[in-house]
Amino acid sequence: MHQKNINTFGIVSFKKTPAVADVLERIRVWASGNGAEVIYHPILASQLPLSEHVETSETVFLDKCDAIVSVGGDGTFLSVARMSGFSEKPIVGMNLGGLGFLTDIGPEDLEEHLGKIRRGDYTTISRMVIEARVLRGGTEFHRFKALNDIYINRVNVPKLASISAWCGDAFITDFFADGIIVATPSGSTAYSLSAGGPIVEPSVQAFLLTPICPHSLTERPLILPADVNIKLIVNDKNPDLLLTADGLESFNLHSGDEVIVSYSGVRKNLIQLAEKSYFSLLREKLGWGRGYKKGSDQ
Repeated sequence: MHQKNINTFGIVSFKKTPAVADVLERIRVWASGNGAEVIYHPILASQLPLSEHVETSETVFLDKCDAIVSVGGDGTFLSVARMSGFSEKPIVGMNLGGLGFLTDIGPEDLEEHLGKIRRGDYTTISRMVIEARVLRGGTEFHRFKALNDIYINRVNVPKLASISAWCGDAFITDFFADGIIVATPSGSTAYSLSAGGPIVEPSVQAFLLTPICPHSLTERPLILPADVNIKLIVNDKNPDLLLTADGLESFNLHSGDEVIVSYSGVRKNLIQLAEKSYFSLLREKLGWGRGYKKGSDQ
């Protein structure tokens, strides 16, 4: 389906590596040869020729670009989503990292992909954004959003945390664990997966509640509706716990703190070029089906 033509590309990368330098040079050459307008985030000023259009402020950069190209891995992509304020401005991720569930394209077809995006030959998928509010004595102390997950875990002290959990007004249980994760379907292949959580197709609107190394083996991950809030209460008398969003922003929790997690009503747009299903992506990234060859006894 034809989408809006992208007239101005905003380029962001937070790493200084030979692979990033190569991609930036190829983007520069492609833009020059195709009359495309490309602007660069201020953080890239030291990596580009003086003749390139590097914005002096992040605000101006975000205002001017029609779409953002994130050059790196999923961590870079999450940082760019946060930088853009989880607005509807679309992001396409160029994967220079590892698995890359959020990054859609690789550097091998860079020029072809940029040309397609410029012509509007792409699809847009939207992912839910969640919000966490920290209440202390009934007063809101902190609030932040996340695309992948919001989680509570221990800092420095290797002992179990006690966290009470509610789904709306319904009490779930007192979790005794190293921590707990509230993830979106997008985040089901991130921290939650490594903690034993299920994989959820990203178009599903739901929360994933995953205890981290629970004391009881019967305390299993839960998939909960996103139209009600998740409430977490810290029970420890002297907790050394940290609340973190997407691994990028953290807040120290006190005993009695309430963490209210809700669907923010915001959805982040991702540009998708690859014509493949989510399950094809899982097979590719996770190696499903590779361990057995027909006719083999191994």
